[in-house]
Amino acid sequence: MSYGPPPPGDPAGPPPGEGYGQPSGGYGQPTGGYGPPVPEHGYPTGGYGPPASGYGPPHPELHAQMPGPYGQPPAPAPYGPPGVYGVQPPVGEPPKNYMVINILGILGCLSVLGIIGLIFSLQVNSKWQIGDYAGAESASSTAKVLGIISMVGFVLVALYVLLIIFGLLLAAFV
Repeated sequence: MSYGPPPPGDPAGPPPGEGYGQPSGGYGQPTGGYGPPVPEHGYPTGGYGPPASGYGPPHPELHAQMPGPYGQPPAPAPYGPPGVYGVQPPVGEPPKNYMVINILGILGCLSVLGIIGLIFSLQVNSKWQIGDYAGAESASSTAKVLGIISMVGFVLVALYVLLIIFGLLLAAFV
């Protein structure tokens, strides 16, 4: 394997004991080398000098070009507000969440369906805010269906309670 010709200057190569670009005495030795001698034990003494006093005032030409409070206001974003790729937010309010119907449905005989409907009704606004518009519509329609079914149970329980109260009142007068 050949490394090519020696560098120009000394055709015989470096003097014995020294290589190209290495100081005499090796690395970290007090005889020669780069910079001040390294102490025998511990870290090198000295430092980087006194700390800088700061950056100073900005250049006047750059000061006028800076956006924000230093100069002119920043330019508006060229592509509009951030959102889901390819999906524009629909104009208007989020879909109805049917929370009241589901809360009343919990009090009826189908309270499990009322609780599930309440969970879906709570998801409507959060899905709308994160940009899942189709998910918000789906949760709204599910909450509506479960709310109607559980509301039927609430009406049945309310009618039953009214019949019991009416029966007790009728029995008291007879």
